[in-house]
Amino acid sequence: MVKSFGWPSGERIIWLVIAAAILCIVIWPLAANIDAAFHQEGRFGLAPEHSLAAISSVYLGSEYLGLLGKSLRLAAWVTLLCTATGVSIAVLLARTDLPGKAALELLVVMPLFISPFTGLIAWVALGSAKTGFINTLAATVLRSADVNVAPIVDIWTYGGAVWIMYLFFTPFIYLFTIGSLRTMDGTLEEAARVNGASPLRTILRITLPLSMPSILIAALTVFILTTETYTIPGIIGSVADFDVLAYRIFEDATGAPLRLAHAAAAATMLVALAFFGMLLQRHITRSASRFVTVTGKGLRTEPMKLGRWKPAALLLVWAYIVCTTLLPLAALTLSSLMRYSSGDLFGQPLSWANYWQFFSGDDMRRALANTILLAFGAAGICVFAGAAISFMDVRRPGIATRAVAILASVPVAVPGLVFGLGLLTVVLKSPLYGTVWVLLIAYVAKFVPFGIMMSRSGLQQMHPDLEHAARIAGANSLQTIRYITIPLLRFTLLSALFCIVVLCFKELSASVILYTKNSEVLSVLAWNYMGSGNYQFAATLGVLQCMIIIILVVAIRALFGIKLERAMGKS
Repeated sequence: MVKSFGWPSGERIIWLVIAAAILCIVIWPLAANIDAAFHQEGRFGLAPEHSLAAISSVYLGSEYLGLLGKSLRLAAWVTLLCTATGVSIAVLLARTDLPGKAALELLVVMPLFISPFTGLIAWVALGSAKTGFINTLAATVLRSADVNVAPIVDIWTYGGAVWIMYLFFTPFIYLFTIGSLRTMDGTLEEAARVNGASPLRTILRITLPLSMPSILIAALTVFILTTETYTIPGIIGSVADFDVLAYRIFEDATGAPLRLAHAAAAATMLVALAFFGMLLQRHITRSASRFVTVTGKGLRTEPMKLGRWKPAALLLVWAYIVCTTLLPLAALTLSSLMRYSSGDLFGQPLSWANYWQFFSGDDMRRALANTILLAFGAAGICVFAGAAISFMDVRRPGIATRAVAILASVPVAVPGLVFGLGLLTVVLKSPLYGTVWVLLIAYVAKFVPFGIMMSRSGLQQMHPDLEHAARIAGANSLQTIRYITIPLLRFTLLSALFCIVVLCFKELSASVILYTKNSEVLSVLAWNYMGSGNYQFAATLGVLQCMIIIILVVAIRALFGIKLERAMGKS
């Protein structure tokens, strides 16, 4: 029997400090948000008096309930399209003989490394009715044949919002589904093919039913993400005349006059929806054992042959890649080299003026420095704190360690907009307000669950015998962690670090609520330029963000052999 060790005092002190700090920055803002919903509205924020007026207005009035209904309808359309495309691509890459899988697997998940808001900037350049590259190019080609047509694409519509969100949320469906498909035993598929079933019939009757739990969890995740997204429907809806609940919360929290109590009350709707989704996910996960076939046999089956369907399958995958990666990156780059918006690709000289202006402006350089500082600073803290919390949860299980791990993971189920609103309520009258440190707190609280989940996964796959052997040989607890545990977890911790760096570079929902002039980051600058109609500068910022993230992803893969898309999928 392996000897059991208790909690050394040094280890206990470190864990208690980390646990107290994390719980403070996670739970306090959420509690403050709930409390704010029960206050009266003041002239410049919350009044000290308590009231049920905001709660009654939100939950009993038709305005906010109507906005919730519109949000749910938008989420349903996006989820339906994402599920159909994501599952189809996952099946093609995991279970068929589609050629070029190695390159396609990376290209399909590239939207994970591009902010959906950056995708919006790109598709505004591509699909605006009068100046969009697609429309003007089509008009030029057709005009040469004496054919005049109306714009064939208009991104400033309800359908445009659905289209952009669909493109950039589909990788979530793909990652959830392909993970299940790769570990599936192919015996039943092979039996179906032996008995004459076509590839399509095999997929519909065997493959997809066995992957249904993963597909349902993925669809539920996208549904929740869509309901809490306010950037894309907010920008497009302001032109196309539709509104959603998340954007109304943003307007209430940042507009004039401030309606912080109403924003907080409406935010509880999103929190309740997210927690309901989390509970439903847990129920689906517990029920997943009914879908398990023979496992652990190491059986490898031949991929299904697509035959005459291979060209159509390749067209589907490449069409998605072109719309999510190639066209947006080309449009961003071209727009960033223009001085003003124009669909005429050759009507104005291209220049590097926007880039020179960016690097010569103090606010631009400050935003870039803030983004890098926050991304790596928050990632380092999240990995350190997440590893400590998950280590105690896995290696020192108990009520206290389990409770801390669960509570610290709560932000996974809380929209960034809601968390930012709660943190704003906490720091509004403190010296922290207006500083970059507020954003650091928000990033740590929002992304520490990724540090916990990824490090826990690594610890659960690592047998504790080596740790016990080191302790028996005389090493104390901290020495064991330093020389045994951390070296064995180094690739897991590096994956978590760089995944969180990427997420921080993309973060916008909480940043827009909390930033001030001296604490702007690249994503907020892009938001402000987009809102003011300066699409060229917004595109320039989008190109810089994409280039930084792509270089980071490629460098991590080359230096450490870490595939961030798979690491993000596991978390």
